[in-house]
Amino acid sequence: MPSTLSTPKRPRHDWTSLPYDIIGSEAKRFLAGDDIDSYVAFCGTCSDWHKATEDYPEKAVSTDPTHFQPSKWALLHQRDDHVTLVNVDTGRFFCKNISLLHKYIFIGATGGGLILLGELMEPHHACVLNPFTGSIAHFKVPVPVAGVRAVAVTTAPLMVFISIHHGHIMWADQDSECFKRFWCTYSNRPTCMTHFAGQVYAVDQQGSVISAVVDSVTIGEQRPRSAQTISMETIIPSLDTSPDTSHLEPIRTRTYYLVESGGDLLLVRPPWLDRNDPFVHRVDTERKVLKPVSSIGNRAIFAGPVRCLSVEADKFPGIIGGCIYFVMEPEMIRGDYKPPSVMVFHITEGCQDLITFGCATPEGCFRPLTLVQDLADYCRYIHYSELFEINAREWALDLSSDSDESSYSETDDEGSYSETDDEASSSKCEV
Repeated sequence: MPSTLSTPKRPRHDWTSLPYDIIGSEAKRFLAGDDIDSYVAFCGTCSDWHKATEDYPEKAVSTDPTHFQPSKWALLHQRDDHVTLVNVDTGRFFCKNISLLHKYIFIGATGGGLILLGELMEPHHACVLNPFTGSIAHFKVPVPVAGVRAVAVTTAPLMVFISIHHGHIMWADQDSECFKRFWCTYSNRPTCMTHFAGQVYAVDQQGSVISAVVDSVTIGEQRPRSAQTISMETIIPSLDTSPDTSHLEPIRTRTYYLVESGGDLLLVRPPWLDRNDPFVHRVDTERKVLKPVSSIGNRAIFAGPVRCLSVEADKFPGIIGGCIYFVMEPEMIRGDYKPPSVMVFHITEGCQDLITFGCATPEGCFRPLTLVQDLADYCRYIHYSELFEINAREWALDLSSDSDESSYSETDDEGSYSETDDEASSSKCEV
């Protein structure tokens, strides 16, 4: 009887026994790409991998939403407890049901993906939620009733900055009883607010760059950084020498845009102001100067009347790199489904194209049909929370976009005010 040769069995690879340094290096790759959702799944594969990643979110403080703070995500859609985020560098979409949202009022989201909420019960205290880790931080201040344009969060200490519909910027830390506020005239209000390198910046209608800085008076006193020790100040004055364009149609008004793009803070100027000057400048926040930029690489910038967004064009089908997508339509609010018109400006060629969306759904509402339209809507959308709608009905305000400028330009989140009331109201909250 012939002998039978048995095939030696190959040893099975026990992935759970990988060296901790290998597991740790792989985990860091996810974090480097701001791929927090994949990192959470990676760490939860088994108990050994869980132990190898000491910074696993479950070991973080549940009241610290900045632990594993997302920075490259944008919250495109929110409906009930369902949110859709997109990674601006990888093009990855992340959809998630967050049951916690049923217990709060949705107010807005930061450019990185953190969510600002308000408690259901009065006085509707503010909260900041990390949608990836579930960590939530509670504030003493009530959320603003006004429509929210942009939200930013800074740390050391944890502070929330809110740009509301008529341009005012307000901020508070967790110990603040009320918001401190940057007052401005409506004709020269900040048009864009963004978070960059741990700081908050804004630009006004004249192109001046504004930043949150520590008051010089408090430096000598060695007071710890807080909402009460900082203020919004102009760090780079306007370079705008173009003639007044207020007599032109609305899309030709003076509007400047501020956006974080590829690790730089960029100031974008609309091309219709002056074709002889550079359209893009890099903001040197240390030297406080503007430096002309002739190319933005393969990135695409969406510049809208509410917020701005920079994406890696290769990761988004139909998006052209090296271009600025100017969203030409006015601000969009809840219930307004007018499609946007987008002017695509090619920086290196100096030419432009106009994209107009005009297809309606059977229900009679215009819905995003392409990524361009979806991103354009993100840049022109002002979120009015349910709390605002309740107050609006009590005030008998019209929520249509046509009345947005007239109805809200002289209204703050606690009711109407006049210019003479600004100082009194401000001192009451800021002292």
